[in-house]
Amino acid sequence: MQVGVFDHLDNAFLPIAQFLEERLTLIEAYDRAGFYAYHLAEHHGTELGMAPSPNVFLAAVAQRTKKLRYGPMVYALPLYHPLRLAQEICMLDQLGNGRLIVGFGRGSSPAELRFYGI
Repeated sequence: MQVGVFDHLDNAFLPIAQFLEERLTLIEAYDRAGFYAYHLAEHHGTELGMAPSPNVFLAAVAQRTKKLRYGPMVYALPLYHPLRLAQEICMLDQLGNGRLIVGFGRGSSPAELRFYGI
């Protein structure tokens, strides 16, 4: 059996730099412990979405882990330009030497889409 982690970068009421560093340190521990994957929820304009760009955070994950697979759960497609997203996915996969796992969706919350005027 393979075990992964599904995460929200939820508001921890810490300074954002401290919050992100603590989360990345925890993800490094997942990698050392042998977890299979780390999945990051994409939530915009909510208390669950402290990463306005999941790709930027996942790039840090790619650089700070060695074996852990990683990816968004899911890319909310209405929020992206298709060509730019495809290029970012390719780059993100290269940063982790092929460890990226990708999921696509339409978004889960009308509040999030309204936040972006969609």
